Amino acid sequence: MNPPQIFDSLAEQYDDSFTRSTIAQYLRGIVQARLERHFTSGMRVLELGCGTGEDALWLANRGVSVIATDVSEGMLATTRTKCQHQPLIQIERLDLRALPAPHPTDALLDGIFSNFGPVNCLQEWDTLAAWSAQRVNTGGIVALGVMSPACLWEPVWHGLHGNFKTATRRWRQNARFTLPDTPHPIPINYPSIRRITRAFSPHFTVRFVRGIGLFLPPSDVYGVIETRPRLLHLLLRLEERFGGIRQLALLADHYWIEFERR
Repeated sequence: MNPPQIFDSLAEQYDDSFTRSTIAQYLRGIVQARLERHFTSGMRVLELGCGTGEDALWLANRGVSVIATDVSEGMLATTRTKCQHQPLIQIERLDLRALPAPHPTDALLDGIFSNFGPVNCLQEWDTLAAWSAQRVNTGGIVALGVMSPACLWEPVWHGLHGNFKTATRRWRQNARFTLPDTPHPIPINYPSIRRITRAFSPHFTVRFVRGIGLFLPPSDVYGVIETRPRLLHLLLRLEERFGGIRQLALLADHYWIEFERR
């Protein structure tokens, strides 16, 4: 089973198991506050790895035209249902591992964004950077939510539970990530901030970096934390106060990085 098929199998339950969880909603709120700073009514943006369309719908409801793309037909089907009454959303299949050449008649975009780690499925990011540079206006923003290579939660949590393979998975090249209820792992890479910046530096300038989920855990621990309200409240307060410190971004579950097209 390849990655698109794995996510096809998750599509129907994805909103219940992830999107509507308290932690995911909080973290998505951080990202959406950043999107709102850059993308306003009348703009046109491309989303890479739209999942079930939450961010696309949120932007479209604020007047932003969104081309929502994903490699998973199951996710796209859910997005079509969710967004069927929002004319500002255009839904397309796009495989980040086989990006199409931009068509000469394509209008340039005001920005590109990707939330919760779709770019981690790539083996390298120079191709994505060059492709994005061909699609985005000067001054436009490319914003990426990337799973960090040094997430503090995983070695601590899984190490204490004796699962050292999972505890150290982000430290290995060509890691394989297994989603809940799916027996087949997904090949995945965890680029550093420096690696992503190097890929985009010929065309873009870094404008912003922060961690997303420094004190809040990765999704496979959401259920454990959310059943403990006092602990969850404490972690949310810590995230609110310290989670945005740039120097700690690599220790978070994800980091959010924004580039401006030169």
